[in-house]
Amino acid sequence: MEQQEIITSKLRRGELMLMEYLWRKKSILSKKEIIEAMKKRYKWRKSTTEILLKRLVKMKTLKKKRIGFQFNYEVLVTKKEYLNARKEDRKVTKYDSFFIRMFTTMHKKEKMTEEQIKAFIESMEKIGRE
Repeated sequence: MEQQEIITSKLRRGELMLMEYLWRKKSILSKKEIIEAMKKRYKWRKSTTEILLKRLVKMKTLKKKRIGFQFNYEVLVTKKEYLNARKEDRKVTKYDSFFIRMFTTMHKKEKMTEEQIKAFIESMEKIGRE
């Protein structure tokens, strides 16, 4: 795989189902093959698969290549890369929401002054950099 900026946006259900299929195949597949597989596996219409393929190309998860009269799709982000990116995203979100909840509670309870709020934010920023 070529080094690619890893997607951090969460794949939607249909996108993830399609990517799971492509990750298992581990090869470049034609649009026709993908459409047939999704039709057989999930009873999707051709247009549904086309829309999902288009979204995944736009997210730079797939690469669309034209060979002759046929379009082929190559996976740019491995399953491992995607899962690692999602795991990192969850860690940041978990601590960010914790900080917001904690700060809001303290502010309401303690009736902090503006200087105290600034000092608190600075101390939290120092902890975040460590």
